[in-house]
This record gives sequence, structure tokens and C-alpha cells, in this order.
Amino acid sequence: MKDFFYKYSNRDNLIAIRTSSQILSYKELFTSAKEFSSKLSLLKNSESKYIPILSQNNAEFVIATLALWNIGLVPVPINTRWTDKEIDSVLTRNVFKYILYEKKFSEKLRKTGIPKISFDEVSSFPYNEATEISNDEAVVIFTSGSTGIPKGVIHTFDSLVNSIINGTEILNQHVSDKWLASLPFFHIGGFQIICRALLNGCEIIIPDNLETDSLKNSIEEFKPTHISLVSTQLQRLIDINTRISNSLKVTLIGGGFSDDNLLFKADKDGWKPVRVYGSSETASFVTAASIDEIKNYPSTVGKPVKNVEIKISDEDEILISTNSLFKCYLNNPEETAAKSVDGFYHSGDLGKLNNGYLFLEARKSDLIITGGENVNPYEVEQALLKIKGIKEACVFSLKDEQWSQKVCAAIVTSAGISENQIIEILKEEIASFKIPKEIFFLDSLPKTSLGKIEREKVRSMFTRNE
Repeated sequence: MKDFFYKYSNRDNLIAIRTSSQILSYKELFTSAKEFSSKLSLLKNSESKYIPILSQNNAEFVIATLALWNIGLVPVPINTRWTDKEIDSVLTRNVFKYILYEKKFSEKLRKTGIPKISFDEVSSFPYNEATEISNDEAVVIFTSGSTGIPKGVIHTFDSLVNSIINGTEILNQHVSDKWLASLPFFHIGGFQIICRALLNGCEIIIPDNLETDSLKNSIEEFKPTHISLVSTQLQRLIDINTRISNSLKVTLIGGGFSDDNLLFKADKDGWKPVRVYGSSETASFVTAASIDEIKNYPSTVGKPVKNVEIKISDEDEILISTNSLFKCYLNNPEETAAKSVDGFYHSGDLGKLNNGYLFLEARKSDLIITGGENVNPYEVEQALLKIKGIKEACVFSLKDEQWSQKVCAAIVTSAGISENQIIEILKEEIASFKIPKEIFFLDSLPKTSLGKIEREKVRSMFTRNE
């Protein structure tokens, strides 16, 4: 199904990408991608078909992705918010041979030993006629693992396209519609914005950055027809009175908990919100709930969309079967086998069904979703326990108006160390969004008879009328 993304490649009168400083037609975009791929013979001849890309949302990222597709290689978007240590760990563990990157992130690659190629360098490479190579794999998206080690989710062109087709009724896309690139391309929600646009001949509006003011400016100036946000972004945009055009068709709201009242407010303001639920492994959303459905079934994440079947296991885990499921985890057959059983993806989320509507009850994996980013508490705990003077640590989430959930930690110390000192040390070890927003100092942590810290008991100690 790769060809689905190329069907508008010769349209010179159709805008593919718009930024504050440039406009590229579909023909210009694909011509640039073809030229880019013709200069990547060293990548094509490497031992690995997986090529990491470290870049913010920009036209170069889209061009690089298409260029890799042209020669049968697989883009692996890298989280730009990771520290240099986290990036080097992922690159080393997965034995990548090269990385493409935007020069502004060169400092984040100072620890890595693999060859680094900036977008700017590619333009100076010799031209070699690129022979198109077939490959069913389209992208690797990294997501948090149960041990704190990011897992590479491999999607095929089929699974990406199927996800888009399954959501057709919700998205209602047409040629010349406009998608706001409002989520990072290294997340499945952001990457699928590119894919949805290419598949339907839509314009991709790329803001200067993903800060609230920049999103507001792009929304008001370029008037997108489609937007995808996490609840934190939506709340901030509403707070600064972002003006919405009548041309807006839908705003997808996903990436974790979203308050019903926030969506009701957004609906009154013209955002046309639809709450969705999905994951990296499902290639974006598999359920959707309109405002009317949320009014009738408060807190629901909706009914399954086309070609999706959802079951609840005896342990209350949400099991998902769909033609948009991932192929496997990169270099992790054990986790693949554990998560994909008899055609159903075991989500790790707990929930229930009522009249066909799905309700989320808990995250079995204890992942914290803060501002749309996944944080594994185990990883943060390990970073805390490396700090001299911290004897025990338990990381958990509390609800938060700004972040949906905020990362918190309860610790037991043996020596005098302040919260500010802890945060400064963590800044060198983990990404900023993983650093606890609140740290509680305790004399002891509640444990089971086997000595395991009881995370929910710790969390309940600090829950304020949630």
C-alpha cells in the first residue's frame, strides 16, 4: 500500500507543506525527496534498513521520510526530548548504523559513536540514480516499555493505511483539506498526520514549534480543517482565546485522560472535539466518541471504529483486534509474543464495555501520560535511586489541570538532600518531562509482605479529592 502515499506526487497545483517561510507543492515535495534519496547510496548499502531521524517537525523530516521510503529503508523518528544518554542508549541497543539529524540537535548526539549525517550534509553528497526498492515496513515508533526501556513499534504501509481508512467516517478528509502538524512526528499521532495528509492530498501546516503561541498563530492564520491534540494543548489554546475558523471539521483529542467538561467547553467554542483512544501499536485511534456520545456516556472513549474489535479479558484488560495492528517490536520477539496473542493486541490497559462503549479504568502498566508524553515510573525510580542519599523511591501520577497527569515521587533519604538538588541531578539523566513535578519526603514507604512497594497506597497518600 506504499503507492497510496504517492498518488498526488505529480500535482504541481496542490499544496503539500506550508510553514511560516515556505510552501511546497506535492510535485516539489516528491521531487525533493527523490533528489534526497539519490544521494543516500551509503545508507542503502548499510547493514541495517532502519535509519533513525532526529529532527523537530519540519519539511526536511517529511522529505527524509519519503526519501528513505524510495530506497526501501525505514525511518525511525527519535524523540527530540530525550537526553543525549537516552538517545545513545537506544541507538546502541538497537545497533543502528547511521542517523540522519537536524543540525540544531548535534549536541544531543555527542555521545553516540555511529556515523551522523545532517540534512545539510546530504545536499553535498554525489548524485546516484536511486533505484526504488520494495519494503513492506514503513516506520518504527518508539514507545515506553514495561522495564523503562523504549520499545520500537514496527508498522507496515498496510497497517498505516488501514488505520486511516478505518477512521474515514471520523476524519472526513478531502483533497486540499489542511492538517495542523500539532503533535511531534516521533509519536504515532504526529507521524499519522503526515500519512493522512499524503493519502488524501491534504496540506500539512507545520508551525515554527509546538509551543502554545505558535500553534495559536498557525490555527488563526492558516485555518486548518483537521487538528489533533492532547488535552493539555487544548486547555492552553482555550485559555488564550484561540479563534477557530468555521472551516475546522474535527479536533481529535487523545494521548490520555481528557476531562468531559473541557470537551464540552471546546465544543461550545467551535473546536468540534472527538475523544479518541489508541496506541502506537494500533497505528493511532481505534475508538472515537462524539460530544453527544460523551454526554450520554460520561467518560467514555467511544465505540470501536471500522474494522476494530474490542474484548475485555477475564482480568479486565482491553484486547484489540484490527487490521492496523503493528507488525512486531524491533529486536524484541519475546515482547511481541506477549502482546500479540491469537490476533488480539493485549493493551495493558484495564477497562469495561457498556452498550458497546469503551471505558478506561486504569493503566495496567502504570505508565504515566503527562502532556501527551509517556513516562514509565520504573525508569524514573531507577534514576532517583542512583542519587547518593536516596534509599527508596516510588514514582506515581496525580491528576493535574495543566498536564492531565503529573509525575510525582515519594522518597526515603538517608542524608540531607533537597528537592532542587535532586531535580538538578535528574536533568542530566532523564528528559525534562520525566522529572517529578512534586517530590514527597517520607520516613518509610508502604510495602507488601514480600517487601514490594505498594504504588497505589503511596499514591493514595497524596490524592487530593481525585
